[in-house]
Amino acid sequence: YVPRVVIDWLRAVPDARWRELEGTLAFVDLSGFTAMSERLAKLGKAGAEEVSEVMDATFARLLDVAYAGGGGLLKFGGDALLLFFDGDDHAARAAGSAYGMRSALNEIGRLRTSAGTVVLRMHVGLHSGPFHFFLVGRSHRELLIAGPGVNETVAMEEDPLDSRMSETM
Repeated sequence: YVPRVVIDWLRAVPDARWRELEGTLAFVDLSGFTAMSERLAKLGKAGAEEVSEVMDATFARLLDVAYAGGGGLLKFGGDALLLFFDGDDHAARAAGSAYGMRSALNEIGRLRTSAGTVVLRMHVGLHSGPFHFFLVGRSHRELLIAGPGVNETVAMEEDPLDSRMSETM
């Protein structure tokens, strides 16, 4: 998978190793998959396949919402997504997409698996501002994103009731 940000970057300035982009970063973390995975692991290979199917279907649904809002996937790791929204009204589109993803997760509801019912929950951190993107490596280029904006995004996800929400949104 190559993020849209990287494709656009390589078309525009292929030799650049870093860029600063203005936008909104969304860190979307789902909880509930670990408990489901542990229960399904007891079923062996069939359980592992069921974990993959449930996760794939769930993330596909969430990504459909993010893509419809103009977001691009930067990273996917375990039970989390890192999304970037840029262009006009990026903050409003990111917030709308986060709300839409939560609604989609509610529609999915309680997941019935062969190891019992699982309830997934979603935590989101959003932050708008400048972000520092780096392409590192030689034969394989890896996209890294860094800077104070990334730290703020992660902090927002970790403590959704943090008073900084009103300051950064």
